[in-house]
Amino acid sequence: MALIPTISACLEGCTTISIKDTTGFYNSTTNPYGWNDITTVWRTGPNLPHVTSATLSISLNGGTALEYNMTSTVQAAILPDFTLYEYTPVDSTGSTFTLQDGYYNIIYTIVDSTETTYQTEIEFVVYCNVACCVAKMAAKVAQELCQDCDSDAYNDFLIADGILQALKAVAESKGTAEFTKLLNKLQKLCTKTVGNCGCGCS
Repeated sequence: MALIPTISACLEGCTTISIKDTTGFYNSTTNPYGWNDITTVWRTGPNLPHVTSATLSISLNGGTALEYNMTSTVQAAILPDFTLYEYTPVDSTGSTFTLQDGYYNIIYTIVDSTETTYQTEIEFVVYCNVACCVAKMAAKVAQELCQDCDSDAYNDFLIADGILQALKAVAESKGTAEFTKLLNKLQKLCTKTVGNCGCGCS
């Protein structure tokens, strides 16, 4: 049996994507593709084969990928599950900011001492900013802050909320093309201002 690495991703507060290695220990019955067996891959030497390189690649909406060296993290990890990386975007000053909405492509690559490469890939969607926008629209309608344009504000909210619910459903089914289409529509609606009553989210 060969190693088949697996990873998972979860959102932490709309600022961080936490990525974990969920490969687990080798077990001939329950996990024949796991870590630490002569038939798969050991995380460290002197056992053979063992990990010599591990990288994590993260890209947003099919754009340029950022690559991170995970070799020491993998070799020092405590099994069965361990955190590979916590991705938090930073600006030029080093300050963190909210994740951009879209789909994140995450590729985990391992090379062992026999130069065999193992790879797994997942897609993870984020829609925190547009969800915030729709929530603000709802708050404006509920609190009647738009005194002269309640109808427009309410109609915008109904449309935005409908798109958001569709976006969530598509996110569950892993349809990145349809997700991107809906996300673009919702982002345009969120930047729209109707009689100065738009929420101004982006």
